[in-house]
Amino acid sequence: SSAVARPRCAPGPRCAPGPRCAPGGPRRAAPRMGAAEWLASGSPLELGFLPFPLDQALLPGETRQVHLYEARFITLFSEAASKHHDCLGAVLFTPQGNVASVTSLLEIEEFRTGAEEIGVWANLKCVGRVKLKELETTEFDYLSGGVELFTDSLPTEERAEDDAAAAELRELHASVREMEERLTKAGEGAAVAEAIGREARVEWGHEVRDGSEEAGLGLEALVERRSGVLRSAGQDAPPRESLLAAVASGWGVKSEEEAQRQLLSFSASATLSPSARAQALGMRSGAERLAAATAVLKEQQRRLSALLMLRDAGLEAS
Repeated sequence: SSAVARPRCAPGPRCAPGPRCAPGGPRRAAPRMGAAEWLASGSPLELGFLPFPLDQALLPGETRQVHLYEARFITLFSEAASKHHDCLGAVLFTPQGNVASVTSLLEIEEFRTGAEEIGVWANLKCVGRVKLKELETTEFDYLSGGVELFTDSLPTEERAEDDAAAAELRELHASVREMEERLTKAGEGAAVAEAIGREARVEWGHEVRDGSEEAGLGLEALVERRSGVLRSAGQDAPPRESLLAAVASGWGVKSEEEAQRQLLSFSASATLSPSARAQALGMRSGAERLAAATAVLKEQQRRLSALLMLRDAGLEAS
């Protein structure tokens, strides 16, 4: 994917080891600000950034909890609340040390500060995508820069093709999950994980994200979960009435149907490898994302089918 030059900056965040929970201390549920208010604040658009490896990119509707103890990141969160309507970005560093040009737009849905120790715990959710225009290191040693909104192109003539691709993808997803369940119940969980290329655990700082948490979900359940995340207006407010109401300005969509189409393609990208997920983040077409997910599911279906044949024949997979 395209990249921008890496700015000179300090290493990434250091996170305290510990359980996946919020520390004690006052909770600051975000006032109902977010991406819509940030976008409406006018040009030029600017954000502060948290650094992540490229293979830990978040797609719209996904969440991450972080617990940070460095003063620069505590300042970053304070600045995001006071200047950027509780929004920040993810700087995605490639293995070569460059920065991906398209990245996740994150909302701080909640954060807490410790009563007895310095630090901040936060629940972040990806609500859209932005393209980096420039980056600089602030006087507080975190990254900040100008961005522009990054959205899909939605030519009308592609929509019928999208419907057909979505139908094929749903069938494939259901088939793969059914075979996966059969094999797992037969004690072939390890072989299944290898066959479909699933990484069970992804760690970032103290956080452990368990890939098996969503592994058994059907595609519609996965879409509904992502929709719930995006429609959420925080713990202290009712959810937005529709997906369109939540993402219209950030995704450039004008109908609930268009919003649901894009969400399906983002949700289907959960089947991809970490590097392919990062590529999906930079795609400007739901059809592209659906095609990438379909190709992966077809390969998973082929491998799982072979495992089932071996099991039924009383043989072990080599």
